[in-house]
Amino acid sequence: MTTGDVAPLVDHLFRREAGRLVARLARRFGVARLDVVEDAVQDALVQACRTWPFRGIPADPAAWIATAATNRALDLLRTDARRDRLLGGDDGHPGDAHDPRIEAAALDAPLRDDAELGDDELGLLFACAHPALSADTAVILMLKTVGGFGVREIARGLLSEPAAIAQRLVRARRTLAEARVPVAIPTASEAAPRVAAVADALYLMFTEGHSAAESDAAIRRDLCHEALRLALAVADHPRLGAPALDALVAMMAFTAARLDTRLDDAGIPVLLAEQDRARWDRALIALALARVERSMAAEELSRWHVEAELAGYHALAPTFEAMPWAQVVDAYDRLLAIAPSPVVRVNRAVALGFAEGPAAALEALESADVEGRLARYPWLHAARAHAFERLGAADEAKASWHRARDLTTSEPHRRFIERRLAALG
Repeated sequence: MTTGDVAPLVDHLFRREAGRLVARLARRFGVARLDVVEDAVQDALVQACRTWPFRGIPADPAAWIATAATNRALDLLRTDARRDRLLGGDDGHPGDAHDPRIEAAALDAPLRDDAELGDDELGLLFACAHPALSADTAVILMLKTVGGFGVREIARGLLSEPAAIAQRLVRARRTLAEARVPVAIPTASEAAPRVAAVADALYLMFTEGHSAAESDAAIRRDLCHEALRLALAVADHPRLGAPALDALVAMMAFTAARLDTRLDDAGIPVLLAEQDRARWDRALIALALARVERSMAAEELSRWHVEAELAGYHALAPTFEAMPWAQVVDAYDRLLAIAPSPVVRVNRAVALGFAEGPAAALEALESADVEGRLARYPWLHAARAHAFERLGAADEAKASWHRARDLTTSEPHRRFIERRLAALG
């Protein structure tokens, strides 16, 4: 067995188990030790990569990693406790973030059994969305702790810089520690103002899985399914659920229904117009439709209702030619009124191109990036290239495809663009 054989399994376990383990250990040791918990889980996964090629993959890999992460967290906490005593930490008052008496209690606390881990995850999600943090900082922290995202992934998804994201993570952990926020499911009244941030984080988690920007695969199904699983758990919880969350679930289910047809046999993305609709997952589409119906109990439609509507147009149209593009543009206009963003403007421009022609798309793309945040966004340039292709402007299309290729960090997407360039001669 080689490291190459083990690495894919560990990566899969990381995406499936990291958030659950962080939640489990954060509940045990407290949110003040969130940095220790994250380091322990990361160290356990590194240890698996180093030892499994020589000792063999254990019978229960997830349990092995859970035990290794727990032991590593205990080691780190004991080291911190010794350091605090040497620095005079015993004089801290009870409840202090680094109080040795808190540490001792944490070391002896039992682990909750697996049947209760779901509540730990939801508790950590809503702890990260505590009012002590701004909504956008809460989203960053949720992506890091529950989603297992790296700083670069978060920065890319939020069109920000890695250094800025790293600084905000440090401040966020410190804020939660000082506020002594518990890892527990809040009451309904406490949860209500936090739901929007939780929904934003789950949406970004799903989006990264649906179109992975830094991965050997263009789609990360495990990330999509994990985001959908968490969204369902929140939406169905009696204290946490809300119609907007049902709409979010509907959007995810409509979109996940198409995952199996989004790549060809070589793992290269397939355009929506060329996907085999007969292979779309009818069970997920049925789930989405049921959630749309539940979401209609809302007194006011949220951005997730519009996102679900847009995903539904794609999933329910019998053919690409039958897509109601004028209605899609109208939906994007409503989405921009609720949650304006340059990425939504790009998507609207693409839809406008199918409704009114490629010239209209190019005109809309010119004004899409009014904030100047998309200069390095590869799909802005890809959208321009596709519009130029439809106009027969091969040189302009090539230039835009080259720009998109240079900006993408995904090898499958780069190969997709190479195919488009080859077709242009």
